[in-house]
Amino acid sequence: MKVEYVTEVKPRKSEWPERLIILPPLVPQPKDIFSKEYMAWYEENANCSVKLSDFALAKELEQKVWLAYNDKNQDELKNLLRELRKLLVAPFEERSPQEKWAHMMVQLPDDIGGPNKDKISETLSARCQGRVLEAMCGFNSYLYPSSDREVIALDYCREALERYQYPTRTRILFDLNQIDEKIGIEFFSAGEFNAITICFGFHYLHNPMLVFREFKRLLVVGGRLCLVENPNQCYRDIARRNFSTNNCSTTLYDAGFDQVIIEELPIAEEWELNAGGHYYLIEAFKG
Repeated sequence: MKVEYVTEVKPRKSEWPERLIILPPLVPQPKDIFSKEYMAWYEENANCSVKLSDFALAKELEQKVWLAYNDKNQDELKNLLRELRKLLVAPFEERSPQEKWAHMMVQLPDDIGGPNKDKISETLSARCQGRVLEAMCGFNSYLYPSSDREVIALDYCREALERYQYPTRTRILFDLNQIDEKIGIEFFSAGEFNAITICFGFHYLHNPMLVFREFKRLLVVGGRLCLVENPNQCYRDIARRNFSTNNCSTTLYDAGFDQVIIEELPIAEEWELNAGGHYYLIEAFKG
C-alpha cells in the first residue's frame, strides 16, 4: 500500500464549500413550494451547487448556457447542460459519510475544539511522548508541539488535513474503515509508535476491534492507545455506533490489549452533565 501524503495548506477559517450557479427557467416552477412536486423540481432544476474548486469552470459554462438559451439553440443548450451537470454536487443526504465530513470540515471554525480543547490537550500531551500517531485528527490537534514528541497526523479527509493545526507535521490521508482481516496500515511498521491517540472518533469506526488490533501492532511494547470520548459528542449524520465505556473497554481487550484504564475527565460543563455528556479518557496498554 502506497502512503498518500497531504502537503497543501488551506486557511483555517470557516467558509461555505460550495457555490451556487443560476440557470435559465428551463422548466416552470410549481406554485406550491411545500409540495413534493416542488421539491422534485428544486432538486432537478434549481439546486445547482458546485464545489468551490469547480466554480470557475461552472461559471464559464453558466454564461454559455444563458447565451444558448437566449439564442434558442436547443442542441447547444443540451450539450452544455450535460457538461454542467457533471459538476453539480449531490444533495447532502445522498452523500457518503466521507463527503459529508469534508463538507463540514470546510465550514467549521478553527476553535471547534471548544473550551475543553486545552484541557484535553494538556492531558494527552503529558502522557504521550516519543513518536505519536494522531489518528482521526480532523483539523485540530490535541497534542502540543514538543521536542520530546514527533506527531504523525492521519485522517480520511483531505479537506481536514489541509487545514490541520500544525501543517509542518507529516500528514497522511488514510481511511481507517478500510482495515479488515487482510488490509492494515501497511505503510507503518510493527512497533513504530510509542503512543496513538483518537479524540471523538469511536462513533465513526465500522469495525473498531480490527482498527484497535492494528493499532496494537503499531505500538512498541509498553506503548499506549489513548481515546478521549463523550457519549453525546458526535455528528449523527455519519456516526456508525454509540459509545459506552463498557463497550469500548471490551473491544480493546478483544483486540489484544493487556490493560485498559478508564478515567472520567472532570471537564464537562454543567449543561453537558445534565444531558448525560461525560468526558472519558480510555488508555489501553500493550504488554
